[in-house]
Amino acid sequence: MSKDSQLAVTVLMEVGLHEHEGPVSLAAIQSRHDISTTRLEQVFSKLRRSHLVDSTRGPGGGYCLAMASEKISVADIVLAMEPAEAGLRATQDFLVSDRLWQQLNQKIHQELQGISLRQLLGAQRLEDAQRQTRNAQRGLRAVRPNKPDMPWWPVPSAISAS
Repeated sequence: MSKDSQLAVTVLMEVGLHEHEGPVSLAAIQSRHDISTTRLEQVFSKLRRSHLVDSTRGPGGGYCLAMASEKISVADIVLAMEPAEAGLRATQDFLVSDRLWQQLNQKIHQELQGISLRQLLGAQRLEDAQRQTRNAQRGLRAVRPNKPDMPWWPVPSAISAS
């Protein structure tokens, strides 16, 4: 997967993980991942054209998933960023290596089609819950920052109790 596809999966996971709070703003994603606003706008433009996200303008605006997370596959996200036609040649004279790569790309696409955004979100939520449990066992607890668009982080209990 290209860096753009990886970034698209990352931002869609951010939207999916936080959309219960309302539309997810570019500023919120940018603060959690240190990605330029211009780059985020380019990614979301492609995701919007592929009907994977909807946008809301104005204060409190941002992005939300355009459909249920179980209906969005990783293959859909990759195709939004890297259209299939871009990798195909116009000629019918394929070399052996061209056919090999085409077959390999089809297999990869089939595998990615079987992975939904919902599965990725579930795995991330499980990982977050396990991290919170480990932090609690080590005497750390999550502290909500004053700014709602900033990430949570573990803080030693002795510091957070004061």
